[in-house]
Amino acid sequence: MRVQVYRVSIPPLSTIGYGEGLDQDDRRVTFVGDHRPMRDLGRVLSNTTNPIYAEVAPWQLTEGS
Repeated sequence: MRVQVYRVSIPPLSTIGYGEGLDQDDRRVTFVGDHRPMRDLGRVLSNTTNPIYAEVAPWQLTEGS
């Protein structure tokens, strides 16, 4: 699933990062990923005004997304 990411957070000392964004139907989704690529995604997000998209697998979605 393609998600337009608008927020990334990584709790201190965590190996998991959390992302929030909108799917192709403009529904809000929350997803998880390894902290390293999520940190890179967060850096890109904080340094641009352009939309950032991520490919998110179904198993990465949190409950309720």
